[in-house]
Amino acid sequence: MNYETQKIDLKGIPNARQLGGYIGYEGKRVKFDTVFRTGSLYRAEASAIKLLEEKYHLSDIIDFRMPQETAVMREPDIPGAKYHHISVLNDIPVTTEDFQKYTEAMRIQDLGQRYLIIYNAGIEIKTDAIYKSIFCGADGKAGYKKFFEILLGKKENAAVLFHCTQGKDRTGIGAMLLLFALGVDKETILKDYMMTNEACSDLLDAIKRDVPKASGDKKVLETALFLESVNESFILPLFDIADREYGGIMGYLKTELKLSDKDISDLRKIYIE
Repeated sequence: MNYETQKIDLKGIPNARQLGGYIGYEGKRVKFDTVFRTGSLYRAEASAIKLLEEKYHLSDIIDFRMPQETAVMREPDIPGAKYHHISVLNDIPVTTEDFQKYTEAMRIQDLGQRYLIIYNAGIEIKTDAIYKSIFCGADGKAGYKKFFEILLGKKENAAVLFHCTQGKDRTGIGAMLLLFALGVDKETILKDYMMTNEACSDLLDAIKRDVPKASGDKKVLETALFLESVNESFILPLFDIADREYGGIMGYLKTELKLSDKDISDLRKIYIE
């Protein structure tokens, strides 16, 4: 599978992809048009809302964003879909006012100026700390536990969508956990994770072109690329943490997210053909 087979055309929704088609438990495929991972629905166009309602019969939307994000980037209602706000990262000290400044900067068309402003605002990027906080923290564990509860309760012939802001970090961890539970191999899981860079390739190319023109400080470019892209080095340490502390990802699913053998079996019945 590749980006072309996974992407879905949801106008205004970034990084929109499905998990259908991956080979999982017993060599069977994950069902198409059943579970989607995306960025925020904040700017979803009418055509995307119509597709989610009428073609995919969306029943549940799982939003992993922080309250500061949902407060300033409210999403449209999707007819027939129940909205679940499950923040998996609550311990970053970002006020609504500060996040408003960030969103205002993100509206600036000049990419060089946009990310220079964000960098000068003092955003400190520590990918290892952020990912570890999500994966090991109480909010992350409680949030992903609820995530699986919703997945297990999916209506028949309906679809589930989960997202954060860019659909790459919190969403990427959620996708990794779900795909692992469905028996998808690690190599495929990493490929799915890295597809964000293909989904956002036009933006990333523009950042690499325009940000150095605004500032010669490499840290400005690093901040911009972190905010808009992924790297295997962000998520691979979670596998090491899982092996060291939880007996692997499956151990994490069972001990930390409280998934039973029956839950794992039911997930596979629901999402695998």
